[in-house]
Amino acid sequence: MRHRAKKRKGEEGSAIVLVTFALVVVIGMTGLAVDAGQMYVTKQRAQAAADAAAQAGVMDLYNGNGTTTASSSAVSYAVLNGFIASEVTVDYPSCSSLPSCNGHITLPGNTGNLIRVVVQRTVNTMFMRVLGRNSATVSATAIAAISLTPSPLPIDVLHPTLSGSFSKNGSNTVTICGGPARAIQVNSTSTSSISISGNSGTIDLSHAGPLDSGNCTTGTGADLANSGVQALPSHANVLWGTKPGAYVDPASPIADPLINVVAPSKPAVNGASVSYTTTATEQAHGCPAACTVYSPGYWQNGIQVKNDFAVFRPGIYWIDSKGFVLDANSTARMATQAPDNTDPTGITNWTLGMLIYNNGNGILSIASNSGKSASTNFNCPNGGNCLVGSPQNSSYDGILFFQNRATATSLSHSFSGGGGLSLTGTIYLTHTVAGINSDGTYQSLTLSGNSGGATKVQGEIIVDALSLGGSSGITMNLIGTPTFSVRQVALVQ
Repeated sequence: MRHRAKKRKGEEGSAIVLVTFALVVVIGMTGLAVDAGQMYVTKQRAQAAADAAAQAGVMDLYNGNGTTTASSSAVSYAVLNGFIASEVTVDYPSCSSLPSCNGHITLPGNTGNLIRVVVQRTVNTMFMRVLGRNSATVSATAIAAISLTPSPLPIDVLHPTLSGSFSKNGSNTVTICGGPARAIQVNSTSTSSISISGNSGTIDLSHAGPLDSGNCTTGTGADLANSGVQALPSHANVLWGTKPGAYVDPASPIADPLINVVAPSKPAVNGASVSYTTTATEQAHGCPAACTVYSPGYWQNGIQVKNDFAVFRPGIYWIDSKGFVLDANSTARMATQAPDNTDPTGITNWTLGMLIYNNGNGILSIASNSGKSASTNFNCPNGGNCLVGSPQNSSYDGILFFQNRATATSLSHSFSGGGGLSLTGTIYLTHTVAGINSDGTYQSLTLSGNSGGATKVQGEIIVDALSLGGSSGITMNLIGTPTFSVRQVALVQ
């Protein structure tokens, strides 16, 4: 009996050991599950905080506020998401050091376009302590970048602070066909950056957007974005379309997409003009009964056409002073003959285009009583003035009018379609933002469609200030394929 009692007591001792071991295992597994769940939740919160912080920081970089402000914004957003500043690390890596960056995004420069935020927290364990694990570190990383995305740009008004930098007046209808999901971008942060007068006609965006090929038949709408905090005037007659058309304010500015386009060098050859009257040479250029044929080159005293039919041979017209003016009773067309010169970078396909580079303080002007000739010819089936810009695949990205960015004088340029006006190419008239902030000067354009003719622009308008007006229609036909690379922000990790 005594032997059996000792045996049962030994068995009971073994059972206690087994039960204790099992309890330790169960507690450990339970602890692992509970603590792993806690760490998972913390990881999710840390990732959300890092994502928000990186996006906040990259918006400061995008808006030109610098890395100090970007770092402060990033930390602030992480704190708003439940973390403390000491748990947040911010740095600015290079794209070459990030596998997730290389080959996937294109940056607009070598530095200042990437921000990395690491959110890290030490989590105290509960049940896992029995296994000797008192804490665990949870970390989350987010990287945001300013990337370059190909997009056709329609109307981009660049002045950073001007009141009324985008204005609409008159009884005409401004129609935008095709292009990206954002049709008009106004960069001014003024609370009155958009000005629309009482009887101002209509801004028709109902056929804008990427679903339209530029013929105003299939587009469903596009946005008008304003960097200023301003309610759109109640009397503004804007046709938005079905989607996505909307008014966006405040919107981050879109920086000058052509800032890296290098201005053409002054040609060594002087430009020339030759008058013809009913000759074989004149007919070869596409003249009517009489005309003056203009050749590209250096124009020291500008180009002024009045009471004449002007035909422009393809190439670069480098104007030093007095500007480019199509005055009373003038008509301007492109020549049908081969180009005189080539792009300095080697592009030779100037057959269909020209670049008017305005180096000096003279204005670019097409008067309302210009272009009233009823004749038609090359690339101008409806008569009036018809000009075609540089080739899209040249170093000038399809620009037709290019104002010297360093011109420290505010100039008011004006194009009117009184007798019909067709411009194919980009109208690029700007001062740099640094220049505007330094000397207060900027470039403005008044684009009008007046009685007797309409204005058509097949391309983009990139100016510091823009006024649309007149009594006849203005139509912008935008191609659906990407033309320029615009800066956008995105999470890349």
